[in-house]
Amino acid sequence: MRKKDMPFMLQMLLFTSGLICLTLLVTGLLIGYNQATGTKEALADKASLSASHFARMPIVADALAEGEADDELRTIAAEVRENNNLQYIVLMNMEGIRLMHPVPERIGEHFVGGDIEDVFEGKSYTSEAVGTLGPSMRAFEPVYDQDGMQIGAISVGISTEVINQAVWDSVKITIYGTAVSLLLGLAGSYLLARRLKKTLFNLEPQEIAYLIEEREAMLDSVSEGVIAINADGYIIIANPSAEIMLERAGLHGNIIGQKISEIWPELSLEVFVNGEKAVYDKAVRFGELEMITNSVSFQVDKHNVGALVTFRDRNELDAMMKKLSGVESYAHTLRMQTHEFMNKLHIIGAMVYTESYEELAEYVDSLSMIYQRETGIISAHIDDVAIAGYLLTKLERLEQLQIDVDIQGENKWPSLSDPTAVDRWITIIGNSLENAVEAMVGQEEKKVTLIFDVFDGALFYEIRDNGEGFDVEDLPFILEKGYSTKGLNRGYGMTIMINAVKAGNGNYHIQSEIGAGVCLQITMPYEWNDKEGNNSQ
Repeated sequence: MRKKDMPFMLQMLLFTSGLICLTLLVTGLLIGYNQATGTKEALADKASLSASHFARMPIVADALAEGEADDELRTIAAEVRENNNLQYIVLMNMEGIRLMHPVPERIGEHFVGGDIEDVFEGKSYTSEAVGTLGPSMRAFEPVYDQDGMQIGAISVGISTEVINQAVWDSVKITIYGTAVSLLLGLAGSYLLARRLKKTLFNLEPQEIAYLIEEREAMLDSVSEGVIAINADGYIIIANPSAEIMLERAGLHGNIIGQKISEIWPELSLEVFVNGEKAVYDKAVRFGELEMITNSVSFQVDKHNVGALVTFRDRNELDAMMKKLSGVESYAHTLRMQTHEFMNKLHIIGAMVYTESYEELAEYVDSLSMIYQRETGIISAHIDDVAIAGYLLTKLERLEQLQIDVDIQGENKWPSLSDPTAVDRWITIIGNSLENAVEAMVGQEEKKVTLIFDVFDGALFYEIRDNGEGFDVEDLPFILEKGYSTKGLNRGYGMTIMINAVKAGNGNYHIQSEIGAGVCLQITMPYEWNDKEGNNSQ
């Protein structure tokens, strides 16, 4: 089982808090070290200044000359020591013997610490050592007489405890400031984490990643092309189907980041230009393909922030319409057959009820003869069961419409091995017959001639009617999708037929004159099944 990830808000809080703590810690250490060093240097300077001040006092030189410090000097030293928080002020001769010390019992004893040799060489310096009063920072200053000859030295000391206290007093402000800054940083981190969480719609990072994966999977599975565009008209999303269709139309390379008006100038986005919310089923050409597009705008605070364009190759939609047209034709034929069959059953039932058995026998014989005659004519020209069955139902409908049908042909159509080819021929035959029926509406004499033949490995189909016909100069308009002289939502039959012919690598030829009917000829290669079930060309 996968371990549950830490909540994003807690991750953000810990990360930012840790970063702030580390930053403040480093900054506090640097500032504290600098303040501690400065405090020590300041105390060292104070001790050196005090020692230098005493070394230049005439009363000090007089005490060294006499070999002892008088009460006045001791009083001055005590006041300076107390006012400046000094540990001691010691006066010593050139042998290192103390002539003045805060503890009277130690006067006359040798100076302790091992750091006085340099002062007797005329050097001024500071050092840290442990004396009779404990650890301290010491400042040494030589004392000279009026002739400039060194006659002794002064040592001023500051206790290490005093130094540490002074350092602490200077550093604790930094510590307090760092602590307050840390608390403010933690509060800011918490508010930032809450704001980010709200911005992300209270979703965890793994949930966002999962949603993105779901979105990508859904886009990849959509057969339509999907393109998302931002408010500036740049493409930000394109699914694989969009890339494949655009590449098939002649556009190669990555389209993400490109401007839609540059790669597809024919696509006028009314959702941006006219402020429309959506535009559906608009035919737009792209290169060699014609697309059916849908455009939907996205709005935030009543401002357009982008649009989504979905599109599909119109040829694919035409193929779907062709299949639907075939299904509709099948259903219509089945309804007709059912209706006719029920009528015949009613007639047979009435004859049985009235015990008219001789008339019943004659009626059944006539039905059998009609069926055998029609079936025989079709089977003499077509071996394929699906096409023959479909043609039989169409002929029954034409007979009901009182249309005379003549079927001709020298070579018999074989049984086809490819179901797609069967579907194409059913589409062609069905739509051509429907067009012929519509062309002969209102005429007294209606006649259709069908020719089925085979030439050089190709099936030949011809249909002629004696309908109203049309001017051949209007043929390009008639072949245009949706064009019809019959009214709205018509004119797709001819286009569907021609697309089926092209899909089967076939050829077609149309002849027509006004008042002289139409002749349509189609030739298309095929694969057939021999008796052993093998496919042959």
